[in-house]
Amino acid sequence: MEQAFSIWAPVVMAQLNTPRRLGYERSYASERLFRLMEDLKIKIRHSEVITQGQALEVRVKIDILCLLEDPAGHMHLIKKEETLRERVAYTEFDHSLEKEEGVSFVINVNDVSFDGELKGGEIRVRLLVEYTLIATREQAVRLWSSEQGEVNQEPLSQLFERLEAEVSRLAGENQELHRKIFFYQRDISSLKRGISKLEKRNAGLLKDIDFYQRETENLRQDLQEKESHIYRLKHNSQVPVFPARESSPGEQESEPGLGSRIKRLFLNNLI
Repeated sequence: MEQAFSIWAPVVMAQLNTPRRLGYERSYASERLFRLMEDLKIKIRHSEVITQGQALEVRVKIDILCLLEDPAGHMHLIKKEETLRERVAYTEFDHSLEKEEGVSFVINVNDVSFDGELKGGEIRVRLLVEYTLIATREQAVRLWSSEQGEVNQEPLSQLFERLEAEVSRLAGENQELHRKIFFYQRDISSLKRGISKLEKRNAGLLKDIDFYQRETENLRQDLQEKESHIYRLKHNSQVPVFPARESSPGEQESEPGLGSRIKRLFLNNLI
C-alpha cells in the first residue's frame, strides 16, 4: 500500500522568460594621487525584490573594492557601496501573476562581470549583473512513497549523519581554500616588497650614475680648458724686444775697468 507524505514547501509559480542583465558604470573622484589599480573586486552584499503596483523593483547592493598603489609603492584599499535598481513588469514572466496572492519573489544572480581602470585621477568601474526571477508560493505538497526520488526510506538519523558529513567535508574544503588564499596573498605581498626594494635600489643606482656622469663631464670640460690654455701659451705668446740703449762716453770708458774688477773678484773666489 502506498504511503503519502505531506510537506509545506515553496512551489515555483512562474519565472522570467529570459535572464535579465543589469548594467552599471560610474566614475569616482580620487582624493589622492595613485599610480595604478592593482586589483578590483565586486561583492554582492544583498539582493531583494520589492513589489510596486503592477511591477517589481530589483535591488542589488554591492561592494566595490579597489586596491590602488600610490607613487611610493604603498597599497590602499578603497571601498564603495552602491545599490543597483531595475523595474521588471509582471508581463515578463512566463505565467500570469497579477491575481496571485501570497507570492514571493526570489532573485538568482547567475553571473557578475566587471572591469575598471584608473584614468585622469578617477576610478572608473563598469559591471554587468545577469539574474533571473522566480515567483514562489508556500503550499502543502503531497509525496507518495512510490514516486522515485521523492521519498527517502533511510532513517532520519542516517540522513542527519550524511548531512553532517557533507557539511564537515565542505567546511574542510573551505578551510583549505582559505589557507591557499592566505599563502597566495602572502606570496604576493612578499613579491611586492621585493619589487619595491629593487625599484628603490635601482633608483639609487640611477642617481649614482647620474652623479658620476656629471662629474665626468665637469672633469672633461676642465681638461679641455687647460689644454686650450696651454695651446694658447705655446702658439700665441710673444717675447718683447727692447731697443739697445746707447752708452755715454763716460760709461764706455768705465766699462773696461769695471769689467776687469769683476773678473778679478771672480778669479779670487775660485782660488
